[in-house]
Amino acid sequence: MIGTAVVVVGGGFAGLVSAAALAARGATVTVLESHQGFDPRFRGELIHPRGVRGLETLGLKAPLFEAGGVAVKGFSVSPGADVTPIVLPYGVSFGTGLGIDHHAMVGKLREVVGKRPGVTLLTGQRVDALLQDGPRIRGVRTADGREFRAELTLGADGRQSKVRSLMGLEPEVKLLSFTVAVTVEGDVMPHPGHGHVFLGAPGPILAYPYGEGQIRMCIDVPVGEAKGKDAIKKYVKDAFARFVPEPLRSAMLASLDRRPLEGCATHAVSTQACAAPGIALVGDSGGCMHPLTAGGMTNAVNDVLTLSDCLGEELALDAALLEYQRRRYRFVRAREVFTEALYEVFRAHDDGAKALQAGTFRYWASSPRARATSMGILSAEYADPRTFVSEYARVMGLSTFHVCRDALKQRTVRQGASRMQALLSTSFERLERTFSRVVSTVVQERRAALHQVQPSAAPPRIDAAA
Repeated sequence: MIGTAVVVVGGGFAGLVSAAALAARGATVTVLESHQGFDPRFRGELIHPRGVRGLETLGLKAPLFEAGGVAVKGFSVSPGADVTPIVLPYGVSFGTGLGIDHHAMVGKLREVVGKRPGVTLLTGQRVDALLQDGPRIRGVRTADGREFRAELTLGADGRQSKVRSLMGLEPEVKLLSFTVAVTVEGDVMPHPGHGHVFLGAPGPILAYPYGEGQIRMCIDVPVGEAKGKDAIKKYVKDAFARFVPEPLRSAMLASLDRRPLEGCATHAVSTQACAAPGIALVGDSGGCMHPLTAGGMTNAVNDVLTLSDCLGEELALDAALLEYQRRRYRFVRAREVFTEALYEVFRAHDDGAKALQAGTFRYWASSPRARATSMGILSAEYADPRTFVSEYARVMGLSTFHVCRDALKQRTVRQGASRMQALLSTSFERLERTFSRVVSTVVQERRAALHQVQPSAAPPRIDAAA
């Protein structure tokens, strides 16, 4: 890529990591960020070991720890108030994760990446159009009329991506919930150095360290439950606080009283394409999931390194972009399926999901192997959908056994039959959706292969401003 001109739309985490990776391959990279300062919205702060290892290869791990990042050893999951949690360590072979304040992270990346040879970072540059030459994208035009021409354009502008819209892509978008973010100070975590998930409330609560003595709590509030800051605070206190153990609970309640609320709507965005001649999407612009699994930034690092690898191979540019699309979806589809299933089980809003939740905790308690494999899926170390299906089948089998056993013990056959029907309905619906995603990924891979084998085939259609 030596001398290749690249324009990256988005100066957040994904865009800056992209700039670092492509500049390291010899590209000349211009990063365009629409905000003069930072995006004021609440954004991700937790990176799994896979993502941290990727950052290390780009020379970005050490600067983020210098900027206040802290190591995260794994997760602790509690099924309810005053219930012994299950600890899921990352494992020595994976390394540690990273928790860091989002603004501190982006600020440090802008400082470090912006100084690297071949990188130019421009803020206050809102992209309004793509520059098109026949079927190819040749750069972008900003709101003030400036044109930035490039051989490769990357959309790294988040889940509400303008670039994705200009490409004419129409993703499947679902509003899942609202995330209320609470900042807590002090050494009040049940398992220091771990992320925590507390269940039993109307939605799961994710808590993690993101700085020395700093804890972020992300509370999943169902859509339509409360409107307005005062109503949301009251709802969180009434419906969620009792499921958080002391002393974290008291610290959370005190923070709600004295600090302004942060948060954002939680969407799942699923795309069917992320590349076209001269252009590709990375990070949340290519799709995103519920933040419960804290996978957004890890997925973004995977996108960037996958794209960089494809561009470093002996392929024409468009063939490399289609190969990136193929590899990306193979990884992302497994993450989507797992995140949807875990969120469904952790909310446990029906009898089937409740039975699966109980089965999940029994499975984790059964052996270190069960905990290690589940953590490998959670942290994106194992991205093959077959691994998820295998583990899901184990949980389903354990759940079925205990539903039958409890029904026989209590002699409530009718109630047991009802719970069994709900369990099977939930389980088979999930497996059906899993196989549907897998088939969709295979179809996409074959289409990509056809485009590479037949260069004269019509490229993906792009609707964009000229």
